[in-house]
Amino acid sequence: MQHLKYILLFFLPLFVIMVFIGYLYISAHSEEERTYYFPQIDVYMKVYKPIFRDYGYVTFSKDSIFSFSENSDFIRIYKSEISMVNFIFNPLDNKKIYVIDRWNNTKINQVNFDIKKIDKKDTTFFEQELIAGLKTQILKSQYFEIFIEGYLQSVFYVDYNISVNPLRAKPISSDYIMLP
Repeated sequence: MQHLKYILLFFLPLFVIMVFIGYLYISAHSEEERTYYFPQIDVYMKVYKPIFRDYGYVTFSKDSIFSFSENSDFIRIYKSEISMVNFIFNPLDNKKIYVIDRWNNTKINQVNFDIKKIDKKDTTFFEQELIAGLKTQILKSQYFEIFIEGYLQSVFYVDYNISVNPLRAKPISSDYIMLP
């Protein structure tokens, strides 16, 4: 009986440590990836967040099957205390993407889309309205806006053809990819 007690005292902590190491290994070797489709502009968007990195990616494509590479359109978004990035589209010319990055924590890679940084005060896209006594920049109704908050956690969109705005985007796929 005494031997069984010593064996349990030795193997139980060993088992707990092995389970903990297994959990850390699986957590460290998985990445989060979500794909969204916006029919208003006929564009697919993939949010890709590598584990243990201080940045993530947003990629765009006209095709539902696309992967992240240096030969794709992407915006690298660096993690910061306040990270909200807006993407503006003209539905009539959806090959152009306009990026609003107030904190300058993005890097753009252009391949198929024409991607430009703009300011929230650009009168081409925004008009000023007085809301509750404050001058507020409101997106003009002919444009479509996607914005990402909380370091790639929440994706929203503004569509003036729908009465309630902004709306939380729902991914068409959400994958956790295991790395070798």
